[in-house]
Amino acid sequence: MTCARSSIVVRTGTAIALAVGLLGSMPSVSTAETRRLVVRVYDTGLGDPSMRTAAIETASTIVQLAGITVEWHDCTENGRRPACQDARRTGNFIARLMPTIAPGTPLRSTIEALDTQGDTEPALGFAVIDPDTHGAKMATVFHDQVEAVARRTGVARSELLGRALAHEVGHLLLAVRGHSRTGLMRAVWTDEELTRDRPNDWMFTSADREKLQLVVIDPHQRVPVEESASRRVRRRSN
Repeated sequence: MTCARSSIVVRTGTAIALAVGLLGSMPSVSTAETRRLVVRVYDTGLGDPSMRTAAIETASTIVQLAGITVEWHDCTENGRRPACQDARRTGNFIARLMPTIAPGTPLRSTIEALDTQGDTEPALGFAVIDPDTHGAKMATVFHDQVEAVARRTGVARSELLGRALAHEVGHLLLAVRGHSRTGLMRAVWTDEELTRDRPNDWMFTSADREKLQLVVIDPHQRVPVEESASRRVRRRSN
C-alpha cells in the first residue's frame, strides 16, 4: 500500500492467472454491489510499503473471488485524504497491521498459533464485533507473529499476511465472531495446510460466499455460524 491506491481489485502476474482459473471452476456468483464497502488499512509497525501492498492485494483477490467488491484504501501515509476520513457510512471498516500487543489483553475472534503440545503462541490477529448489535468494528493482524509462522512454514510472508487480513475482514463483512469448518474462515490453520497450499483452503467456501452476498445486499441479515472456536495455526509434528 505504498502509494495509497484508492482501490485494489486483483493481484498482478500469477495471482491473476490463479484467480481466473479458480473463477472458471467455481459456481457463477454475481458481484454484490448494492452497498459500498470500504476497508481502510493502517500500518502501525510493519514499515515495508511493498509488503503491505502485496498483502492487501492478496486479501483483495480473495474477497473479489467471493463476488464482493471492496475498495481498499491504504491510509498509512496520508490518513487525512478524503477516502480515509469518510467513516460515517455503514460498510466502512478499519484494518490495522501492527506488532503483537501485550500478553493478557482480551481478544475476540482471535487467530492463535498452537504447537503439538497444545501450547499457544501470540495471536495472529482478531476482529472486534459487537455481540449485541452484530456491528463490525475493526480488524487487526499482528505482522510479527505472521512473520514467525511464515518463516516456520516457508509460506511467503505477504501471502500469509494477506490471508489473515482477508479472514479478519471476512469477520467484519459477515459481522460474526465464529468460524466455518473449512475454507478461509475455518478455526484451525495447520502447518501442513500452509505448506500444502491448496487453493480451496485459502478461499471463502461456497456457503460463506452465499452468506457474504446476503449480508452485502442486506446488512441486517443474521448469518448462522458453524462453530465459534478461535482460529489457530497448528504446528506439524516433527
